Amino acid sequence: MHTSIWEEWIAENGDLGSFEIISTEKTANATQTIRTKNPLSAEQWLAFFDSSSGTTNSEYRLAVDSDTIRRAIFAGGIEEDLRPVVWKYLLGVYPWASSEKERLEIDKAKSEEYWILKDKWVSDPELKETPDFVEQSSRIEKDVLRTDRALPLFATDSMYGGNDESNLNETGLPGSSATLEKMKDILMTFHYYDKATLGYVQGMSDLLAPIYSVYQDEPTTFWAFALFMKRMRPHFLRDQSGMQNELTTMANLVEIANPQLFQHLEKCDASNMFCCYRWLLIWFKREFGFENILKLWEVLWTDYLTDRFVLFVALAVLQRHSDVIIDHLRSPEDVLKYVQDLSDTIDLNDALKGAEVCFYKVRHRVQTVERIRKQRGLPMFTSSAESQDSSDNSGIGDQAIPGHSTKDTSNAVVPVTSPQTDSEVPLISFDWEEPKDNVSTSSSEDVLSSVGEDNPKDASNSKISIISRTPSLSPSPEADNGKGKKWSTEASRPAGIVNANDTNANAPQDPSLPEISYSIHKIFANGYQN
Repeated sequence: MHTSIWEEWIAENGDLGSFEIISTEKTANATQTIRTKNPLSAEQWLAFFDSSSGTTNSEYRLAVDSDTIRRAIFAGGIEEDLRPVVWKYLLGVYPWASSEKERLEIDKAKSEEYWILKDKWVSDPELKETPDFVEQSSRIEKDVLRTDRALPLFATDSMYGGNDESNLNETGLPGSSATLEKMKDILMTFHYYDKATLGYVQGMSDLLAPIYSVYQDEPTTFWAFALFMKRMRPHFLRDQSGMQNELTTMANLVEIANPQLFQHLEKCDASNMFCCYRWLLIWFKREFGFENILKLWEVLWTDYLTDRFVLFVALAVLQRHSDVIIDHLRSPEDVLKYVQDLSDTIDLNDALKGAEVCFYKVRHRVQTVERIRKQRGLPMFTSSAESQDSSDNSGIGDQAIPGHSTKDTSNAVVPVTSPQTDSEVPLISFDWEEPKDNVSTSSSEDVLSSVGEDNPKDASNSKISIISRTPSLSPSPEADNGKGKKWSTEASRPAGIVNANDTNANAPQDPSLPEISYSIHKIFANGYQN
C-alpha cells in the first residue's frame, strides 16, 4: 500500500499524540483540553447576570459575553433544571443581549405565532384532502409512533392509544398518547411552516423528541426545533448534497488525523465514510442513551471551537476503535456493521474529550501546513471565490474544486467537486441492491430507513454501491476501480493531499506538502478559537 503524503509529512514533523497531549519539544505549545468541568449550575448562571460591582443589572441582561457562557457549557454541560432557559439562548430563541422584558415579549409573540401557524392547517378541510397532507400525515404518524417509545414520556396512554398489543395487531404500530399527539401537531405545523424550503423529512422526529422532553410545551418546542432544523436542514436535502459534504469532510479529517486508518478504509472500500452516515445525519441520536443525547447536543450547540464539532466526535470514536478496524475489518460491510454495533457502548465524556483533542491535533497540522504553504507562495487551501460564497449558513462547508486538490486513487468513492448550482451537486446513492436492476438516487430518509431503524437490514448480507453523478460538469477521464465500476477521476479523489502528477496552471504546486480543502480550512477559520 502506498504511503500518503500526510503520513510522510507527519513522520517528519511530529504529532500531537492520539488521545493524550504529551509534552515534548514539538508539542509544548499544544492547547490543553477544557472538557473537564462540572455542569453549569444555577448559581453560576445567575452570576452571569451580575455586573462588575456585584449587583444584578435592572434589565436582567447577561453581563458577560456569549463566549464565556459557551465555553462553560462546552467544558461541562448544563444542569438539568437550567436547560429550558439556557437552551433558548443556544438555539437562538433569545438573543444573548436581550433583557428580561424582551424575553417575555419574545415568549408571548412566538406562542401566538405558533397557534396561528397551527390553525392554518388544522382548520382547513380542503388542505386535509390534498395528497401532500395525506402523505405527510401518514409519514409523521409512523415516525412519531416509533420514536423513543421505551421512555415513560413517550409511552402509550389509555385515553389516546388504548393498548399497544391490540394496536400492533390492527395497524402494525403502537398506540398513541397526549404527548405523541402534540409531537405530531408540531411536526405537521413545521412541515407547512418550512414547506417552501424543505418541509418534514423522515428522521426529523428523532431530533424533535429530546427538545420536547425539555419543554413539554407546543409553542416553545416548535420554535426551538425550527431553529435547530435551520442548521440541520442540509442533512435532509433530497439530493443528499448536505450529507455528501459531511461525509467528504469526514473523510478528509480521518486522512489528516489518522492516515493509516484512512488508507485501511480505502483498502476496504469504506473511505466513503458511509459507516458514519447515521451518526452525522441525526447527531448520534441512536448511538447514546436519551439523557446523554441532551448532554451531547448542548455541547454541540455552543459552536465553541467550531460549528462542526460533531465531525470531531465521530473522528474521536473512530480513533478509539482504529486498531480494531485496521487489524480485523476487511470490507465495507464489516466496517458498517462494526460501527453500527457501537450503539449504546460509547462513553460520552470520553468521546467529547477525545473530540477536543482531535480538534487541536488536526488544527495544529492544518495550520502548520497552511503556514508553510503561505511562506512558499502556495495557495493555503483549494478553493475559489465562487466556492467560498456557495455555502449556506448551516455551518456545512464547501468542497474542493476538481483539478485543484486531488490524490490519484481509483479506489476512492467520495466524490469531491465544488458545485456552483444545485443541479451540479454530485449525488450519492446508497443502494442495497433490492432490486439489482433499479439503482436510483435516494434521500436521507431512504438511507436512514436502511441503516437507522431499530431492526436494520442485515449489513452482512448487503452490498453498498456508490453512484456519483455530476450532470453539469464537463466530462473527465474515467478510471476503473478494479471491480467493474467506473468513477470520474476528478470526482472520485478525496481532497486533502496532492498528487505529484497533478498540475494546476493557475498556481504553483509542491508535491512534498499536503494540500488543504476549503471545507477543512473553514472549520478552523470560523468559530471560537481556544
